Amino acid sequence: MDFSLIYELASADTSEAGISRTYREFIEQVQLADRLGYRAVWLTEHHFLPGFSFSSAPELMLTLAAARTTRIRLGHAIVLLPFAINHPLRVAERIATLDVISGGRVEFGGGRAISESELSAFGVDPDDTRPQWEEALRMLPVMWSGKPFKWDSPTISIPEREVVPKPLQKPHPPMWVSATQPSTVEFAARHGLGVLGFGITAEQSNDLLHLYRREIANCRPIGAFVNNRFALWVTAMCCPTDAEAIAIQGPNLKRYVEDVRMLFAPWIDGQPPKSYEWYMKNFAAGYEQMKTATAEEIVKGGGACIGSPKTCQKMVQMLADAGVDEVMLFMQSYTTPHDRIMRSIELFATEVAPAINSPASHRLAG
Repeated sequence: MDFSLIYELASADTSEAGISRTYREFIEQVQLADRLGYRAVWLTEHHFLPGFSFSSAPELMLTLAAARTTRIRLGHAIVLLPFAINHPLRVAERIATLDVISGGRVEFGGGRAISESELSAFGVDPDDTRPQWEEALRMLPVMWSGKPFKWDSPTISIPEREVVPKPLQKPHPPMWVSATQPSTVEFAARHGLGVLGFGITAEQSNDLLHLYRREIANCRPIGAFVNNRFALWVTAMCCPTDAEAIAIQGPNLKRYVEDVRMLFAPWIDGQPPKSYEWYMKNFAAGYEQMKTATAEEIVKGGGACIGSPKTCQKMVQMLADAGVDEVMLFMQSYTTPHDRIMRSIELFATEVAPAINSPASHRLAG
């Protein structure tokens, strides 16, 4: 199993100094993960969500991370693919440029955004996000192929142009998609794409992994090769004791759940677009359980990996046994102290990762 870090660049301190500190601490944490042999760092894209995320220009932060590290892979995910947010040509150019300057270390992950506030600000009709997301995924490998590119469809027309630069990785960087529901996992598998599982519990991962492995065996890849990997977002914090970890990250875990509920409120309390309906119902049902549960109960139920090295080992081992290829550890939250995150990154590398047993185990290199 591979270990990576994932960030939304959250901070309870929304002042200019607080945001600057969040960015600076992110780089220091990634540098440590690079030295310790973590496989990747993933940085998502969000807009207009103060406190929840200051990652509105992840390509800039990943460029800085590329300059300050040597081997950790740079996961640009998710890139929001509705055309009004990120035109496919600009996505292709930015990903290729980052791949060149990083020495071929980019992992690309596409998504369609999952909040009304972001989509409406860019004038995106939620019903258009799925077809535009699929179309962008089909276009990108062709843009990166080295040949002049043109495209003409009912949704977008692009005259013949040569997209430059081309990625350093040949034929192109690994391609992933964000997945929050079975239909997206199935799409990823049928098209040879890796899965970045967001909002998927450890319990749900078993069924979704079976679905993914079954369907990808006969896939017709969108890209030039199959990326047969399933990664899972895990809220995490490793400390010497369970009590310390819960005291630090427990309040952030509960606040995150409440903030996501507010983010989804227009669709949970109203009428969600059809393609978002399944996830909104699933989240609402889970929220009713989690809002009354303690952080300890959520951890015990497999909803987070927060605790001592022994506790974290149990959680990660459960995911490894299910067949998860990579755990994306989400540690930088609203009030999580930088020094505790640095210590947690070290503990996962030195005490948790070496204890994980898996037939296809990919241990940390450090």
